[in-house]
Amino acid sequence: MTVLAITITDPSPAFSSKAAEVQYLKRVLETFLIEIGRGQGTVTSGSIIGQSATGTPNTSLGSWTYSPAATKP
Repeated sequence: MTVLAITITDPSPAFSSKAAEVQYLKRVLETFLIEIGRGQGTVTSGSIIGQSATGTPNTSLGSWTYSPAATKP
């Protein structure tokens, strides 16, 4: 059973190095951690909104889906 699925959209323009791409992915995942933590298990899906690789604010960077397995709040 999948509890959590995260999709990060491919940024445009593409990164010139894998290291830069990994740094971007880490930043997007940090943003995701804030969003899922804010929901405390009551929000089960959403978009990861933040600054794009080109610096544009309030951009959809990906999406996530959480399927709670726990039965208690």
